[in-house]
Amino acid sequence: MADYRFALEKGGRKVPCPACKRIRFVPYIDTYTGEPVASEVGRCDREDSCGYHLTPSEYFYMTGKNPFSTPRPARKPQTEPEPEQPSFIDTEIMRASMTGYNQNNHCRWLCSVFGEQKAFDLTAVYKIGTSKHWPGSCVFWQIDRDGKIRTGKIMLYDSLTGRRVIKPFPHVNWVHKVMKIEPYTLQQCLFGEHLLSLDGEKPVAIVESEKTAIVASGFIPEYVWLATAGKHNLNTDKLKSLCGRKVTLYPDLMAFDKWKVIADRVPGVTVSDLLERRASEADRAAGLDLVDYLLRENRQTA
Repeated sequence: MADYRFALEKGGRKVPCPACKRIRFVPYIDTYTGEPVASEVGRCDREDSCGYHLTPSEYFYMTGKNPFSTPRPARKPQTEPEPEQPSFIDTEIMRASMTGYNQNNHCRWLCSVFGEQKAFDLTAVYKIGTSKHWPGSCVFWQIDRDGKIRTGKIMLYDSLTGRRVIKPFPHVNWVHKVMKIEPYTLQQCLFGEHLLSLDGEKPVAIVESEKTAIVASGFIPEYVWLATAGKHNLNTDKLKSLCGRKVTLYPDLMAFDKWKVIADRVPGVTVSDLLERRASEADRAAGLDLVDYLLRENRQTA
């Protein structure tokens, strides 16, 4: 866009026209100073009946004045806006949710997979909560490495199949929305991020869903399992925060290419093609993830 020195004043303000005296005159403004060029320099918007229009160039030619006698003011250096600070949820809210597991569908399903003791151990490690928003729903708390609670994701699972309830609608919501905590600046972190400070030696594995991270942790405890809480939530900033750790990504089927592009931008991060190599056409059509393969293999060896 051209940076013009003189321009008709914007904003709708009009003054008496030098010719017809009607308040229909729009003056030209010196954009360096914000002042009118001269009282007679402008245009009357009564084009049919008046038609008065004196431009700045015509005015300076007639008067012999130097239009550039006023130097252009130095531009103020533009500063980057301060990044918004994330909001946090009070720890007591999370603690109050960590009960009622016999009515928590996700935890009941975990018991059917691992047995009660191991299921409750996983529930405690990942600090899974119970929500009353939908009967049987759980809360996946996102706790950053400083121990601050970024948000809580409420989800409803089927207690028998362990799959999300998506009919008649996807049962997903946020604690800060349900509790009407306003204003709220949501800046998500990786689910399970609080576990990084507990063990600095274990390699890190990142999957898409919270359920997958929890189940994988039960079957393969040699890794710290984290989740992005959605395939589109993976970005380079979150991976850079894991600098110094050995990190492997385990994308769901159909997400490999997208995650590979992101991983290639961050040194030390690799992407497993395990699912891509093992998936049949039926697996792809069903949209299977790592949990499905882990459950399948462990049932076969049980």
